[in-house]
Amino acid sequence: MVDGGTWQEVGRIPVKGQPVFVMARPDGRQVWVNYAFPDNGWVEVIDTLSGKVVQTLEPGRAILHMEFTPRGEHVWLSARDDNKVLIYDTARFEKIGEFPAQAPSGIFFTSRAARTGF
Repeated sequence: MVDGGTWQEVGRIPVKGQPVFVMARPDGRQVWVNYAFPDNGWVEVIDTLSGKVVQTLEPGRAILHMEFTPRGEHVWLSARDDNKVLIYDTARFEKIGEFPAQAPSGIFFTSRAARTGF
């Protein structure tokens, strides 16, 4: 963990593997983490207040990217080796939908693209 004001390390949270993306839900209450191979079928959710992993998910094979909806109530996960995109409820940690996509990788919503200047 890093102090956003000083950029100094203030702690560490043990996780399943080598993180690839570490993404905060828009309200900052959760951080979702996906992993490099061989753990790339797993996603862990960290509660930012407790600093603990509160959920471990195995949503699919080769979870390469995650993207939150603008309010953060859902997260979309690309499962490349399953050829689909999965949609999870971030409060209940349940899959609420999925759709086919040929080897999906990145997922970007317009709201995030606008914030970063795309």
